Amino acid sequence: MGNVCIHMVNNCVDTKSNTWVRPTDLIMDHPVKPQLPDKPPQQMLMHKDDDKPKLETSGEDRKSLEESDSHQEQEGSTSEEEEERKKRAARIACGNSKRKPHNVKRLMSAGLQAESVLKTKTGHLKEYYNLGSKLGHGQFGTTFVCTEKGTGEEYACKSIPKRKLENEEDVEDVRREIEIMKHLLGQPNVISIKGAYEDAVAVHMVMELCRGGELFDRIVERGHYSERKAAHLAKVILGVVQTCHSLGVMHRDLKPENFLFVDDQEDSPLKAIDFGLSMFVKPGENFSDVVGSPYYIAPEILNKDYGPEADIWSAGVMIYVLLSGSAPFWGETEEEIFNEVLEGELDLSSDPWPQVSESAKDLIRKMLERDPKKRLTAKQVLSHPWIRDEGNAPDTPLDATVLNRLRKFSETDKLKKIALKVIVERLSEEEIHSLRATFKTIDSEKSGRVTYKELKNVLERFNTNLDNSDISGLMQTPMNEHLEDTVDYEEFIAAVVRLKELKDEEANDRLESSTKML
Repeated sequence: MGNVCIHMVNNCVDTKSNTWVRPTDLIMDHPVKPQLPDKPPQQMLMHKDDDKPKLETSGEDRKSLEESDSHQEQEGSTSEEEEERKKRAARIACGNSKRKPHNVKRLMSAGLQAESVLKTKTGHLKEYYNLGSKLGHGQFGTTFVCTEKGTGEEYACKSIPKRKLENEEDVEDVRREIEIMKHLLGQPNVISIKGAYEDAVAVHMVMELCRGGELFDRIVERGHYSERKAAHLAKVILGVVQTCHSLGVMHRDLKPENFLFVDDQEDSPLKAIDFGLSMFVKPGENFSDVVGSPYYIAPEILNKDYGPEADIWSAGVMIYVLLSGSAPFWGETEEEIFNEVLEGELDLSSDPWPQVSESAKDLIRKMLERDPKKRLTAKQVLSHPWIRDEGNAPDTPLDATVLNRLRKFSETDKLKKIALKVIVERLSEEEIHSLRATFKTIDSEKSGRVTYKELKNVLERFNTNLDNSDISGLMQTPMNEHLEDTVDYEEFIAAVVRLKELKDEEANDRLESSTKML
């Protein structure tokens, strides 16, 4: 959350050489739901006049304790009876249960009061909804289908474990996301929030459920795609931007993955779904934290001085991708991408651009203007001849290569998500948390990447005897086909997973050798 959210996105095609560029992605943690006893032997009670949890014993325990006290008062008690009395009292103090109370202690020590994030009592999510299948998971939370008990209506529930909110900034990010979604409630083409709930373990956001799939998937599935259709989609996207800006909200992470169709119908609405990086913004207010997704990030964000105009740039990149199937500024590393964003030439001449209308190219030039002051506003974009209702976007099908590129774009992203899921499932929650914290520590510039030397230093902390060639071998994985000067979090995790496998193999070899010797 917050300032470290540089996310790599889908693969792109170099339109000049027709080669694939493989970007990388920050790994998405797979949170594990804590398993707590249904009826803990000790009930934690929070009193208004006391911030410390108090323990309440059950009626049976109190009776046992009273009997123990009465027994203590009896004369002539033997030493054995006294010892038994002490044991009974100790069992009562521990909840009269064989289960160790460390889970309760962990929750108490973590300071997870029910109102610590939302600052208000919300009731328990499961009082109102039944949780169903998992829809997906991201860096900070997991999304489930949930059914409202009173109506049977289905919604999406995004659950954010509090253990992932490591500081006050993370907590503020969650609060702000909920506030912004409530602020935008009822606006067209923006996902609706139904409510927010908080308990001792997580914050839950109940939202409108979109089952129609991602933007690129829909285009590829339908098979028929024209400039006019692209113009219609562009109008929806810019409508969201205009709505946000008019209400004092800057999105900061516009990209195709953040738009979903509500259902499978041909005329299904397209809605913006993710406001995790969005900010409230006042007229003339500028920001300096570097956030977003590299292919869609505006140059002024990289220069750490930007405002809402950055959203127009990102939307312009989306239109470019919709019309060509590739990104306007690409590279094999984040550094190369950023250099292209800052200084690269905008290609509107190679295939398939000769078949695209001049009006569309004119709009893209004006949206991808590097000077934010000269860039079109959302209102001006919506008034452009190519995008307005009576616009001049042709209805002729776009070149078949565009659909093929979009298909590859979408398929590669799915494979990448599967790979990430495999990585995550091979690590325990504790290992992921530890590695994430380690990566954050050495990533001092919050760029989402660390140097090769820093990686080597981290691996050496695992008490390994790996030399440079060994580490190079670790990095020659599907996650990094070409060894680079820096690695991102995903590659970092992949290297550590591979290292763990090697150490396990070594341990098995030693065990096998010892067995043979015996």
